[in-house]
Amino acid sequence: MDSLSHFRTIEELTRMLDREKTLFRDMFERRKSLAYRTEFALEVVDYKRERIQYLIDHGVIHENGDFLEMEDVYVQFFEDVLDMNEEISVSSVKEYIGTLKENINYYLEETNEHRKIQYQGNVRKTLRKIGLRTLKNIIDLKRNVDTAYKQEPNYKIKKARLANLDEKRKGIKVLIEECEKMMDSEVVFFRMATDPEMQRTCMDVRNDFTEADHNLLEIERQIIDYINQIEQQSLLFKKIRKLKYLKDQLTWREDTNVVSVLNGNNALWMEKRPYYHIFLSLDMLRSNEEVYKIIRRIAGKNIASRLTRTEAQPIDTIFFEESTEEVIAVNTTELWNAFKAQGNHLFAFIKDYPYKQQRTLSDHIVLYCQMATLHSDELRITDDYEKFDNIEYALIYAN
Repeated sequence: MDSLSHFRTIEELTRMLDREKTLFRDMFERRKSLAYRTEFALEVVDYKRERIQYLIDHGVIHENGDFLEMEDVYVQFFEDVLDMNEEISVSSVKEYIGTLKENINYYLEETNEHRKIQYQGNVRKTLRKIGLRTLKNIIDLKRNVDTAYKQEPNYKIKKARLANLDEKRKGIKVLIEECEKMMDSEVVFFRMATDPEMQRTCMDVRNDFTEADHNLLEIERQIIDYINQIEQQSLLFKKIRKLKYLKDQLTWREDTNVVSVLNGNNALWMEKRPYYHIFLSLDMLRSNEEVYKIIRRIAGKNIASRLTRTEAQPIDTIFFEESTEEVIAVNTTELWNAFKAQGNHLFAFIKDYPYKQQRTLSDHIVLYCQMATLHSDELRITDDYEKFDNIEYALIYAN
């Protein structure tokens, strides 16, 4: 297998990102569907195949049959920069702790002063990364907890996802404790490396850990609350299902106390609060100058634009003239009944249907989209495509 090319300079990389920003935007928006066709990409890059091949050769995207996919390293880069990453990487923090221990050992064993400063700088950078990554993981964890509870429709999967997120919460907690324990145990290093920058970095990391501990406690409380709500909702769903079964068997009045509970329930709290608007008399508004002065004073306080009495302009006589307008339209109900009675796909049926008026290809496309939208539940949309006059359309059949 040929090795991939690589970008030699930052300028070359940034030029590529700027040149293909539209393509990256479209592919990043569809990163979860994995359905970005090659012809879509060619249309974005003005049908210049060499631009697509350049990205493939440099490991930015790769081909998967008729589809293109962005490489994971670029997807992760955009997600991290735009703060859209849904994955909680506990292992990265663990690797940082291992790197931290290695550089501390190198610093203690090194005799050259210049290299000791380099190892000390690596320790400071790694500590800062650990603090930032920990806070980032907690933000992602909180977002995933809310998403799992509010958007997952399956109760069993919802409960399992929350339980897995709770395990990741415990993992973050353990890594924080390990890092704090390591910082407390490496007394010799932190006494030797006592420059102000190192002290400030250690203080920032400990503050990050304190903030992380508070957030982890809140996330733990939220997860417990969500799981309890799921249990209550699941129990309520079982009761409702059992009540429906008894109602279908016509035994729910005798076997349950639902009638007495409903009779004793005061449901007025569910009604909206009524508001009664009192309108002034038209005769009073026309004849009473005191009322007019009050209205002007109120309007002035509310900065109303119209404060004077004005008469409406007379209605134009053109509105009293009778006129008719003829609109050419297709009876979609009649067209749908005729489509169900035959076996051809939707676009071919619309194109060959005997209309009373002459219709263009644009009219056929509009009617095709309209029928597919109105009767989407009664149609079978396939993954097969055909072309007509450079227009690609899906083959749609009636169920």
